[in-house]
Amino acid sequence: MDATFTIIHDIPGRLRLIIPALYDKKDYEQINQMFSSIKGIEQVRIEPIIQSMVISYNQEMINKKNILRFISLFFKQTRFDPLDNIMVNFKPNQRKDFLRSLVTGILLLVAYLNKSSGSVPGMLDYAVVISTAYTVLSHGENHKLRHPDVITGIVSMLSLGVGNILHVAMVTWAVNALELLNDANKSKVLL
Repeated sequence: MDATFTIIHDIPGRLRLIIPALYDKKDYEQINQMFSSIKGIEQVRIEPIIQSMVISYNQEMINKKNILRFISLFFKQTRFDPLDNIMVNFKPNQRKDFLRSLVTGILLLVAYLNKSSGSVPGMLDYAVVISTAYTVLSHGENHKLRHPDVITGIVSMLSLGVGNILHVAMVTWAVNALELLNDANKSKVLL
């Protein structure tokens, strides 16, 4: 069974856990009520911003091992996102950006494999460029034109030209992928 939590503090009668699945959950009151209803658990406090759950419990009525088993089973069974095991610490919007970039990368690979040397760009090439542009422009919040991947796309297009449209898309996509990994790394540090 994969780890669904990390124990941060463990003192007799009190546990603090980091549970990445809490970031996606919106029914905190129901989760709180469910765990509070377990015999021996006295208080549950959920802090979704930092993905934390604090559980105060009576050691004579329930042991830590059983509480951790309940936590593990509950959050394992309520995880529906297939990317959870890979990107458990990524924020939901970052997952969407990553998935979009992954699809674009696959399209780029297919276009390169189908490309014959010296031929005029075809329909697949233009689809890849559109997919790359959408991927690049759909992530981030402010100042989209100042993103490194957007600037790279513009400079690449001007320097490589339209005849090398797949090369432009590849360079732009690569910078986008690096930017997404950097954003994900920053968000993990903030957690």
